[in-house]
Amino acid sequence: MTSYYFDLEVYSKGQRPDPRKDKVITIQYQKVDMRTGEPHGDLKILKEWESSEEEIVNKFYDRFFKNRRSVWDFVPIGNNLNFEFEFLKEKFSEFCDTKLTSFDLHYNTPHLDLKHLLVVLNSGEFKGSGLHNFTGKTTSGRVIREFYEEKQYDKIETYVVEETAAFLEFLQKTMKSSGKWLHDVVDV
Repeated sequence: MTSYYFDLEVYSKGQRPDPRKDKVITIQYQKVDMRTGEPHGDLKILKEWESSEEEIVNKFYDRFFKNRRSVWDFVPIGNNLNFEFEFLKEKFSEFCDTKLTSFDLHYNTPHLDLKHLLVVLNSGEFKGSGLHNFTGKTTSGRVIREFYEEKQYDKIETYVVEETAAFLEFLQKTMKSSGKWLHDVVDV
């Protein structure tokens, strides 16, 4: 099984992101050890402004979906992966001539989404359960729209790097805590 931290950033003019209308501007991934949450290798950031949305989507598709032998070759780990999956489904259809269904991504792709854990840690409340409320991440992704419109791509990259670091730190603490919890509950 090969696990990867996975996220994307989108540019949306609307109040709510829409995979049919909005643009994927970054796709980022990094190999992660599922036992410890430790990253392996460098964070890869595919950037739309250096080529095109179509090119970064195709590059990602070719890397992880085109010739994959097993669903276990790419196991995404992230926060709110439903969002990413719906964008992938739409963009793969648009640019890669691949018709994946929501079922293909949500149920036939093993993945680990920490969104649900954040809701539990937030006393069962969805509002206020963003990653930035539980880590050293200083802001939510709402800043991306302004950065993109002002062509402040370096700020988008900085945001992506900081968000990745915050997520991986949270994942590592979660893995460490769950191991301790398991040891305390079950005589391992």
